[in-house]
Amino acid sequence: MFARPLLALLCWLSLASPIAAPAALAPALWVARDGDTTIWLFGTVHQLRQGTPWLTGAVAKAFADSDVLTLEIAPVTDDAMAESLVKVAPVKPAPLPPDLDRRLRKRAHDLGFPAQAFDATDPWFAATTLAAQPLARAGYSPAPAPEALLARLADRSGTTIEPLETIEKQIAIFAALPQPAQRTMLARVLDDPEPVAAMDRIVATWGKGNVATLDRLLASDLDAAGPSVRTALLERRNAAWTRTIGRWMRQPGTRFVAVGAGHLAGPDSVQARLQAMGVEVRRVR
Repeated sequence: MFARPLLALLCWLSLASPIAAPAALAPALWVARDGDTTIWLFGTVHQLRQGTPWLTGAVAKAFADSDVLTLEIAPVTDDAMAESLVKVAPVKPAPLPPDLDRRLRKRAHDLGFPAQAFDATDPWFAATTLAAQPLARAGYSPAPAPEALLARLADRSGTTIEPLETIEKQIAIFAALPQPAQRTMLARVLDDPEPVAAMDRIVATWGKGNVATLDRLLASDLDAAGPSVRTALLERRNAAWTRTIGRWMRQPGTRFVAVGAGHLAGPDSVQARLQAMGVEVRRVR
């Protein structure tokens, strides 16, 4: 119950969105190599429709050849997600501006939620939950998307899975966002008249490997949300992940790193930061 709403907002903010499946997808793939180390970098989407063909060609081979699968977070159950959410739930949420509160209650009612469903939550959680509903109704699910499918395949083959973050840390990032930024997130969800169509367009861009367009789309969303969101969701995390990957480059082995596609787009991307550290990164698809 709780996992899907959170994933929906993570999708929106990292350009990880569902798509009506085309005949074939060819998302971008990068590699960093030295004499005894190979690290693949693959930008993901967190939800797809069943039957979307993305694990093919160079991506499939890179994953099959890897000793370790690295994800943003390890796979979690709904119960674990709920427990983590409870830990950061506000004791008494700040009241919303009257117009935003009215719009939230109307949308919640229209989607079949109880009248007081979001009275004890921060705006970020209301936004995630409301954003998830039309996507789920349109048939989108995390199950066929990269993180979930790669984790299942790794589990079956005995491939080690290592997360970059914990679910508690990810939730805490959203919970710590300033209230104005959270309210902007909620307002954007309420303002979006066609969320499924909009996300389809975004992920179609991902499926074509069009990283420049992804960067423009991401910049638009982040600029609207405000600088605190960019700093918390992208800049700090990209910097931390780059330091971690830099350490891995000094260890022998092959690793497949799958993170939200937004982290691998633009001048502040993980690849750009690795290049600045002296690690050569090459796009292979």
